[in-house]
Formats: sequence, C-alpha cells, structure tokens
Amino acid sequence: MFCVHCGNEIKKGSKFCTKCGNQFEQSQKAKVKKKFFTRKKFFVLGFVGVIAIALFFYYQSPSSENIDYDIASAVVNIYCEGETEEESSGGSGIIFSEDGLVLTNAHIIPESAKDDIYVDETLCLVILPDPDTGSPDEIYYAYPIFAEGLSDEYDLVFMQIHDVFYDYEEGIAYGEYPKKFPAYVDQEQCGDDNVKLGEPVRIYGYPAISGGYALTITDGVVSSLLIDEGLIITSAKISYGNSGGLAVDQNGCMIGMPSMVTGDENESLGVIIPNDLINEFIGRLDLLE
Repeated sequence: MFCVHCGNEIKKGSKFCTKCGNQFEQSQKAKVKKKFFTRKKFFVLGFVGVIAIALFFYYQSPSSENIDYDIASAVVNIYCEGETEEESSGGSGIIFSEDGLVLTNAHIIPESAKDDIYVDETLCLVILPDPDTGSPDEIYYAYPIFAEGLSDEYDLVFMQIHDVFYDYEEGIAYGEYPKKFPAYVDQEQCGDDNVKLGEPVRIYGYPAISGGYALTITDGVVSSLLIDEGLIITSAKISYGNSGGLAVDQNGCMIGMPSMVTGDENESLGVIIPNDLINEFIGRLDLLE
C-alpha cells in the first residue's frame, strides 16, 4: 500500500504516512465505500423498478387464467339422439346468448331431425362444464333451429336450450332453468378479425380422442389461409367431436369455429370456419326473419 500524497510505501494497518505525516486510511476507505454504494444502489433500485413495473402490468391486464375460465364456461358438449344408435351424434357448441342460444355445426345434428317439421324438444342435450376441471357439470335439453338451405350451406345451426335435464329415477335436476347462461363475449381488446399466418391458435371442444366428455384444449398456429374457400387451416389438434367448438387467438378473441379435419396417412390439420362466414350466416338469417 502506498501513500496517495507522497507515494511512500506504507505498512499494512498504519493510519499515518511515516514520511509526510498525512492521515490516509479513512479517506481512502470512504472513497471506496462511497463509490461502491452508489453502484450497488443503482442496480438494486433498477431491479426493484423492473419488478414493480412487471407486477403493475400483471395486475392491470386480464390474466390468461381469467380469459380461459370465461371461455371454458361457454364451450359446451352436445349429444343428439337419432332414430338409430348409429345416427346419434354429438360435438361441441358455443353459448351465444345468456338465454341459452347455442351455435354449432349443422353436421352434428342427425339427418332425421332435419326433416321433421316439429323437432322433438328432448332430441339434444347440452352439457355445461365445470370450467376449473372441464368435467360435465350441468345438463339441459335443447332443440335445433334449422334455417332451410342456409344451415347446410354454411354448416352452421343454432340450438335453443329450453329446460333442465331431470333424472326422475334419482330425483335430481342437473342444473336450474330458467337461468342466465355463461355466453361467450369477446374481450375489450378484440375486434380485429384479420387472422395472420403463423399466429397462435387455441381450440376448445370435446373430441372423441380424449373421451368426448371432458372439455379439451389444444394449441397450434394458423398453418394456412385458404382465401378462395374462406377457411383457416391450423396445426392445433382437431378430431371428431371438436366440431362446433371455439377457436381463439392468443388474446382469447374468437377467430372461428373448428369444423373438420384434412390430412393424409401421416399427418392431419384442422379446418376452422372463420368469423366472417359466421357473421355472414347470421346476417342472412336476419334477412329471412
């Protein structure tokens, strides 16, 4: 160690320079301490600031858990009984309004029901999930509302929930009716329907591959945009039973309805009916009324 005033070599532990007599240890330590403290303070405050900003945006923004919970509540399982066991079918649906109007694919409704002038009101069951687990929770009767020509053209149909399913043997009602149903509503940040190639996609539905009874979620991306057909192709897994479910983007905004699968012996991709075709179908229904 050397004196900062005269350069004389100083023994360790000395408080004064033996050559010039200047006190040096405290001033040197003070300088070192002050410099170190300023740098440390800078990093600590910076780190705390980053954490504070992250927590602010986390609690101010809608969390993915809340968005998923709302979506899961509105995606239902559908089972319709046909004239024969082979004709009975099922799929998924989206609760479209709080009074129990459900939108789904027309192809999941048995053909015999499409020819009936008076549809049997116990023909179909709509099963609402427990959004935390995806397991069946409430069961209701519903009947399809066919728009002649349009439903087959767009492969879309509305169903109306009209009563709760009651097990007379057990004396149990699987829900309550009338009630306010958990209809799917786009979040505030939704509104832009311009789907982009490669953007994330999440599919909600009841595919047979996972049992067909519990709500199932799969993820993927927009793999292709079939401009001429007006359809969206996705890598998210879609199989029998997903028809009529819900496809959303990374913000939980609806981009369409999963409806079918295309593929070969090695791979398959899902097909989504986009929002613009769904809105076109609904618009043409209004013209018929």
